[in-house]
Amino acid sequence: MKINVVIPSFYPAVVYGGTIFSSFNTCKALANIGQDVRVSTTNTNMYARLEVAANTWLPIENFQVKYYNETKVDKFSIALLFNLWKDIKWADVVHIQAIFNTPTPIALFYAWLFSKPVLLSPRGVMGDWIMNQGNGFKKKWLRFFIQPFANKITWHATAEQEKKEILQHFPKAKIVVVPNGIDLLAFNAEENLTKAAYLLKFTQKTFIGEPKIVVSMGRIHKKKGFDILIKSFADIHTIDNAVLLIAGEDEGALHELKQLVQELNLEKNVFFVGPIDGKDKVDFFIHADLFALTSHNENFGNVYAEALASGIPIIASKNTPWSEIVNNQCGSWVDLDSSDIATAIDYWLEQDKNKDRCRRFISKYSWDEIAKQFDEVFVRMTKQISNK
Repeated sequence: MKINVVIPSFYPAVVYGGTIFSSFNTCKALANIGQDVRVSTTNTNMYARLEVAANTWLPIENFQVKYYNETKVDKFSIALLFNLWKDIKWADVVHIQAIFNTPTPIALFYAWLFSKPVLLSPRGVMGDWIMNQGNGFKKKWLRFFIQPFANKITWHATAEQEKKEILQHFPKAKIVVVPNGIDLLAFNAEENLTKAAYLLKFTQKTFIGEPKIVVSMGRIHKKKGFDILIKSFADIHTIDNAVLLIAGEDEGALHELKQLVQELNLEKNVFFVGPIDGKDKVDFFIHADLFALTSHNENFGNVYAEALASGIPIIASKNTPWSEIVNNQCGSWVDLDSSDIATAIDYWLEQDKNKDRCRRFISKYSWDEIAKQFDEVFVRMTKQISNK
């Protein structure tokens, strides 16, 4: 099957966070089972352009990518506008990812023109918190650019929560639920650092004793609720013997968060370690005692899955689709209430690690399984078109 993935940004544009890795790994996993995957994207890297050859097919892993040159970085590509139709005409099925980006309505139009089945992945941007940002712009975008195609396509949600978010805007939408995946082997590592060495590596400081380690990770953006997490951390009973390490690229919120840390006198407890990846990311997770991210909205949240695959429990807000962790004793699913979050942190820092339990729970999210689910969706979509 020929699959054309249309997405506004793609690996190695890792500045955009977890969705970049998710899209990359989905393409690789689909190609691994024999599908012909081509990715149509742009060379945007948020504030700059990727240093890649533009407007031509490039081999990446076991599939191909075309980076259309961005005329205005992170906004619009004339090359994509006038050439994307060729990529879509080639395909048996088109998988469009993202909503509030210019490639999406362009791809929807061309797919309609050539009668191609479309799977549209909003990537977690249709929750109430996000939709209420921007003075109504997003609702207008949905009405003018998405609504004309909304009932002609198949929607993709990564969890039942995201499915409900889509239905709030498009009640007649046809939706399939396929979660994100996780590279289980990458995070199934053993601890190779002492606690002192770990803390020195990520904070450049030495500590008396062996404090409990809480970690968090994500774009340093107000959506992620790091301010709530920091305020909650200040109220835990074990604050004198605990540290909070926050990893991620600054997207405008770092200065305010550092001020908050100073106001709460947490300079010796809370550390911002910047963006990390690869082995550093694995080390960051597997040596920690607990992962916490009190986000305002997540359609999936790859970092939760990565923490569980590393064998540590998680604290997730009820604005994320991780309610299952409670019954599986892998963490707490909490309201965005400082007292509830502090109580959950204290509870899990008192528990002994049970890495096998966390890893057992997350095993169903392997990329091999996710690729099979997407493949089944694409086969059904192409059969529906041929039967019309």
